[in-house]
Amino acid sequence: MRTNWRRRVVLGATGTVVVVALALGAAGYYYSGLVIDPVHASAYPLEVTAVGDGRVTLKGGVDTGAPGSYGLTWAGGNAVLGETISVGAGTVTRTLDKVISGDLKPGVFAYLDRWMWSDGTPKSVGVPYKDVGVKSPLGTFPAWQTEGSSDTWVIAIHGRNARAGEALRILPTLHDLGHPVLAISYRNDEGAPASPDGRFHLGDTEWEDVRAAMDYARTQGARKFVLYGWSMGGGIAAVAARRLPDAGITALILDSPVLDWRSPIAQGARQMGVPGLLTTVGQWVISARTGLSFDDLDHVEHAAEFDLPILIFVDHDDATVPVDRAQAFDARRPDITTLVETKGGGHTGSWNVDPDDYEKAVTEFLRSPR
Repeated sequence: MRTNWRRRVVLGATGTVVVVALALGAAGYYYSGLVIDPVHASAYPLEVTAVGDGRVTLKGGVDTGAPGSYGLTWAGGNAVLGETISVGAGTVTRTLDKVISGDLKPGVFAYLDRWMWSDGTPKSVGVPYKDVGVKSPLGTFPAWQTEGSSDTWVIAIHGRNARAGEALRILPTLHDLGHPVLAISYRNDEGAPASPDGRFHLGDTEWEDVRAAMDYARTQGARKFVLYGWSMGGGIAAVAARRLPDAGITALILDSPVLDWRSPIAQGARQMGVPGLLTTVGQWVISARTGLSFDDLDHVEHAAEFDLPILIFVDHDDATVPVDRAQAFDARRPDITTLVETKGGGHTGSWNVDPDDYEKAVTEFLRSPR
């Protein structure tokens, strides 16, 4: 009897462990998908409740009253918004600078657009360009190529689930400085070839498409390169700089960059109420599903490998990528890093808070001898 009782206890405990492990694995798999599975659908969380007299009132959202200039984008339309005029019960009223396209009226659902011009092209900001195709091992990737007289090209690398339009805000400045810009797409972007597994590898493979973009630029007269990346694009730029030390990369400009993936993954989990254990499981599942190494993608720990000037923008109200890792990188490599810190703009919103200071920082950085 006692032996049977012990057997039942052992079997019961084993079954419980298996169930818990399976539950953790399933939850970790689901959470990993939130990080590495591409998503291209747009969400429109803001409702337009009033339009008129050079102002628009918006309902909903969490950052509708952010300081600075933003776009307002809805299905089939786009407008440019200025500063906040007033804040009501669940609403924010901002100045309406210009309706670029579409019909802005009460009842429209939209989102606050940090890129300003949504699905616009360089033509939206007055920069001459042409659509080109960049050949990479996975196929041909669409890109924008702007005009310029310099043989130092800027490779613009957008963030995760974003598009080349993320670069539109800074294109006029780069054009005025004479730098041709190649604003690229990379694997798993909408309209671009997919990776073999259809998943993001958080820079571990996407850097190969940056290399392909540089190869294309060389056929157009490029001799040197500045890699300019936003969010995950900043992490991709950092990977490319480490893996292509002799490719003519002379500088990095990183806006809200992911310099260590553990940090934003953990922050996102906390915001969702995900337990810390599950976050760890999720990271393990990401590694298992993609083959990437979080240690290798921790550019703070590899800061000694960088030997080129780096300009980094961070915003202290960034709810997506914590700023502490960029600060840690700056602390380890003050000899090569220029860190510009803003407040109120949120993720990749430093330009929106103060376009003049942002563009001045980029201009001075690119004009400095190197």
